[in-house]
This record gives sequence, C-alpha cells and structure tokens, in this order.
Amino acid sequence: MLELGTMRELTFFKWLSRVFGRPLIYLDILAAVLVLIGWIAGWYLKLSGTAGLLVWTVPLTVLLTSVIVGFCYATYSLFTGDLSKPEEVGTAPGLVSDARPRIRFLGWESTEAPLILPERGEPQIKPRPWLTRLTFANEPDLPTSGGIAYKVAGHIEFYDASRDSFFFGMVGQWSNDSEEVADNLSVSQIDMLSDATPYYLDLVLKYDEDEACYGVNNDTAVRAPTDWRDEKRRLAQGLYTVKVVVHGANVAETFWFGLINRGGGRRVRILQIST
Repeated sequence: MLELGTMRELTFFKWLSRVFGRPLIYLDILAAVLVLIGWIAGWYLKLSGTAGLLVWTVPLTVLLTSVIVGFCYATYSLFTGDLSKPEEVGTAPGLVSDARPRIRFLGWESTEAPLILPERGEPQIKPRPWLTRLTFANEPDLPTSGGIAYKVAGHIEFYDASRDSFFFGMVGQWSNDSEEVADNLSVSQIDMLSDATPYYLDLVLKYDEDEACYGVNNDTAVRAPTDWRDEKRRLAQGLYTVKVVVHGANVAETFWFGLINRGGGRRVRILQIST
C-alpha cells in the first residue's frame, strides 16, 4: 500500500497532467507561440494602438482561457474522485510498468546431478552425471510485491543449428542446490520473487564417458529410471539451437541459446544468442 504522502504526490501530478493534458496542451503551445510571434512582430513592425495590442493579446487571451479550462476540468476530476481511485493512481507513469515482472537470463552452469536411485533397491548410479542448467532471475525496476512472477514454467524446445529440424520439446524443471533426492526439489512451476533471487532451469544431463547428452525434466525419472538416459531425448555430439519460453500468470519471455555437445570426456556448453 502506498504511503499517504506518496498518494498525495501522485494525485497532484495526475491533477497537473489533467491541467495540461491533450488536446489543451497543444492549444496552449500554439497560443504561447503566437503570443511570442505577435509581440516580436509588433515591436519589429512598430505597430501601435489597437493593431499593436491585437497581434499578441488575442493569442494571450486564448492561452489564458485554455489554462483556466484545464484548471477547472482537473479540479472537477479531483472532487469527483476520478483522480483518487487507487487503481488509477497505480497506473501513474513509471509506477506499474516498472514494477512488472522482468525475467532476465543470468548465466548457465554444469553441476553434479542429484542422486540417481534406481528401482529395486539397487545402489545409486556412480559416477554421477553432469547437469547443465540455465539461471534466471526476476528483476523488475521496482522490486515490489506487484513484481512477483506467479506460476512460472519453462517450456524448452530443441532444434538443429539452423532451426530447420525440430527434435523434441518438454516442460522444464526448476531445481536448487539441495543434496536431497531430485523428486523432492524439482518442480515445473514456481513463483519468482522480485529480489533477483536466482532460479535454475534444468536443460540436459550428460555422463563424462558418453558422446551424447539427454534432455532432462520431471518426467525423466519415470521415462528412464535406471540412469536417466532418455533415448527419446538424446542429443548426439554437435551443435543445437534451444528455445526457452519462460511464462507465467503475468509474465512471458523468450530466450534462444546455442547448445554445444562436445562429445565424450567434455561437458556441454551454452551460448546465448539473439532471436
């Protein structure tokens, strides 16, 4: 909630914008220019008497009348409550637009994947694969409660380098740095606070000895429970284009990346590219 002083200040500026609002402001500017031209013309042409007065007093009269009309209209709006409505005060220039969620890409990283626990009580998979993930944050210009991005999901699509061939798409999973079992820490939707907190969107998983990497999300543990190598989301060594749409109840942003799978013994690399 805005403080009383701030509300008064916003109301005053909105009242002032009504005084000099369109189309009156155009008339004010035109009349002011004509006053100046008339005064200069009267002095340069050495006009006297009625002619000397008319060339600048007529546009001056129009200017004063326009300003008076603006004051009366703005004051009427103030007393009828039109300027003091909370929802309209919130739409003052620079307030709501700056407080809207703004998703930014912060970077990427390769980190050890969470523990993979196969079914039937078998020991966990070793060595652990590497998880390549993207980091995003919500950084509106005004970090207020109105800037929170709600129910944010990440939809990921994989293409070849030229974007001519589509391989597969999936709803991404958000994860954190916890050492707990992945099922307890990965979700497909999150609320992103407006304080630049980093959020991690998982992209692919790769074992050091493998040539290929694999798309990974919340379905992976079901689709490939043994080792998370989901053959239907397999990406061989090479260069790929990745489209990531981060969207929620009040936000939607699209990002493009280049994914470089360098083969066995080397980790995946990511490069942000333009659309």
